[in-house]
Amino acid sequence: MIKYPYLFIVNLIEFILPMALFFAKNKKVIAFIKGRQLVIPKLQKHTNRYWFHCASLGEFEQAKPLIEALKRSELKASIVISFFSPSGYEQQKDYKLADLVIYLPLDTPKNAKKIIELLQPNVVVFIKYEIWYFLLKALFNKKIPVYLISATFRPNQFIFSIWGRWLFNLLPQYSNIFIQDITSYNLLKSKELNNILLTGDTRFDRVLENSKNVITNDIIEKFKINKFLIILGSSWEIEEDLIFNYLLLKKRIDFKVLIAPHNAGELNIQSILKKFEVFKAQQYTKFDESKETNILILDTIGHLASAYYYGNLAFIGGGFTGALHNILEPLSFGLLVITGQNLSKFPEATLAEKEGVLSVVSSLNFNQQIDRFLALDIKNQKLLNNQAKDFILKNTGATGKVADIIKIS
Repeated sequence: MIKYPYLFIVNLIEFILPMALFFAKNKKVIAFIKGRQLVIPKLQKHTNRYWFHCASLGEFEQAKPLIEALKRSELKASIVISFFSPSGYEQQKDYKLADLVIYLPLDTPKNAKKIIELLQPNVVVFIKYEIWYFLLKALFNKKIPVYLISATFRPNQFIFSIWGRWLFNLLPQYSNIFIQDITSYNLLKSKELNNILLTGDTRFDRVLENSKNVITNDIIEKFKINKFLIILGSSWEIEEDLIFNYLLLKKRIDFKVLIAPHNAGELNIQSILKKFEVFKAQQYTKFDESKETNILILDTIGHLASAYYYGNLAFIGGGFTGALHNILEPLSFGLLVITGQNLSKFPEATLAEKEGVLSVVSSLNFNQQIDRFLALDIKNQKLLNNQAKDFILKNTGATGKVADIIKIS
């Protein structure tokens, strides 16, 4: 049975990790190893303890509205959050609504028993497609309610293959699986699962709330100066190259471009600045209003949402590689979205394209698509802005549906 080779590999990784620390140079790898060496404190017994496990930041964004809803309705609720990735843990380790934020130990029977004993959860919530075999088995054996929220599934996933049957057999044991999209729901229904509910994606609730509480940004406002603003959100090199080549082709620029790279590290920021220096690009933290520029490089974390408030069109990174970043945030501010064509793993993007608020671009038609959006008059721009906002509004409500079922009191 495959679970035994799986256990062997996980045990081997756990054995090797401390030694690997001596050779690791990448900061994320070092954080991944060191994080799992932290001592997790044993918490006092609690009657309303929710444990949320998020792989990384994207999953945390789906958990966050539910955590906030539970804290509003249950004043005594205790929240524990675990992350698998360093990027998630490092950015949210001080999250104010959490009583404890930790790394998830590697998935072994011993670790599963220990973490459950230390955390003593009353309810456990996994996000999207997190299925940790030994941890789930231990939770099910202890009859602790376990939920999977904003879940998505695809027919070609390993879990549906003959080799993944040992993982598939865990699905009926969840108290409920809250499904994000109709395609995933129909797939699980065809597998005769009866613990599934079609509730939608909690991120719609999150971005709608954020769009109502805008934090203004003087720097971006001064940079925009009432011109058409294209925002590259969480961009990778391919998106940056496409907009760079477009700008070179046009020579004269009568609009603004804000680049918010996926990697905001200093080396990458300097590389982007050098590429766009022909357009007198400026760095956000060193912005000089007296110097004219059409390109601004966002070199901070946490300002992208306020940037979308000033934008007119969002070019979202990851669509060319199948690692699409957040499209819902710009849509909530009324921006139309363009991205690459690899959307199969992202039901919200497929739905947005169907509803006409997301356009797929390629390297061949990118210039024509940008020209089309720049040519829109004010009336048609507003119509599309409202269409994007309506798309978000009509897909909200998942948080309330889930909270009503999983809350303890």
